[in-house]
Amino acid sequence: MKSSLLKLSLNLGLGLLLITSVTACSVTQEEPLQLSMAPEDRLTLVASGDLSFIQGPASQDVQAFALHPDFELLNVEEEVKPEQLKSRMRGAITAVMQAKGYRQVPASDSPDLLIGYGVALGDTMSDGEILQKVGLVPGVSAQGVDMRRFEKGSVLLLVFDPRLMEPSWRVLAQGFTPLNQDSTLAAQQADERLARVINKMLSELPQTP
Repeated sequence: MKSSLLKLSLNLGLGLLLITSVTACSVTQEEPLQLSMAPEDRLTLVASGDLSFIQGPASQDVQAFALHPDFELLNVEEEVKPEQLKSRMRGAITAVMQAKGYRQVPASDSPDLLIGYGVALGDTMSDGEILQKVGLVPGVSAQGVDMRRFEKGSVLLLVFDPRLMEPSWRVLAQGFTPLNQDSTLAAQQADERLARVINKMLSELPQTP
């Protein structure tokens, strides 16, 4: 099983093709993360799958999660530092999961669920390519957005039952991020937006005791 998962993580296309076999109804919702409709506050989500394998609040046991070791998939432009982006994604996912009551453990320590992710920024993937490879596309509106100042970002989260090779649930989000975020304040604001996005994406996961 491990060797199969390692092969699946060789490239973004192959890894994303795997999840198209998940069949479930999709729900799309578009709403700002704040009251303003500034481009950086737009967020469109599409979720699909089944989370029933996760025990909810009635459980007496704290649920353990791990970041999936083979599903950290990036499709970004050359100026993006991959390891820095991975660190930010891991940190945001971990913070949200711990706030919901989940305990983080290594992937080798029999977690109750695994979480993988994929990120595409800018023009590295069109909506058509995302739809073809993922089977979902939020289609966030770029109306009124100055694309000289912003770039579109797509974030995919995959929730796995560790007993299965395919994800049980997935959520895809699209929004806009300002370009040229080099200052400390801009980086902090970007991290805060990412935290809000991940929190919104994982809102369907049950709270644990």
